[in-house]
Order: sequence, then C-alpha cells, then structure tokens
Amino acid sequence: MMALMWYLLGMLTVAAFVGYRKIASVYRLSLVATLGILASAIGMWFCIAWSWASFVEREPQSGAMGLIMFGLISIAIFAVTWRTQIAPNKIGNR
Repeated sequence: MMALMWYLLGMLTVAAFVGYRKIASVYRLSLVATLGILASAIGMWFCIAWSWASFVEREPQSGAMGLIMFGLISIAIFAVTWRTQIAPNKIGNR
C-alpha cells in the first residue's frame, strides 16, 4: 500500500508541475504567486501523504484530521494566491 502511495504522490508532483507550467503560460506569475502555488502544492502533498498513511495504519480520526487541517489550509492558500496574485495578471485574451 505504501509503495502505491509514493507512486501516486510522484504522479501528483508531475501533474502539479505541468499545471504550474500551464498557469504560467496564461498568467504572468510573480515571485509571491509562485511561492503561494508552491506552498499550496506542498501542503496538499503533505495532506494526502498524512491521510493515506493514517488510514493504512487504521487511524481514521488522524486521517480525517489531516484532510481537514492540511487540506483546508492548502486550499485557502491557493484561493488567496489566485485572487490576489494570479487572476489580476492575465496575459492577453486566451
């Protein structure tokens, strides 16, 4: 089970990098925007790893706490970064 988790987290990392490149092609990203996206991606990666490991070890309350705490924080970081740093800096009309 843990090997599958690491494989899927690797795929998630590649998907996050591809998503970052897609966003960077449409929006002008500043250093603050890049750091916000990075913090959000690391938080989601940690959220998934924490929760998966907790459920594998049969600790569902810990897994649920990981989803709520780390997942919501990561979503909030991304939402604030998007609204304040990324969305106002669109390149052209795509």
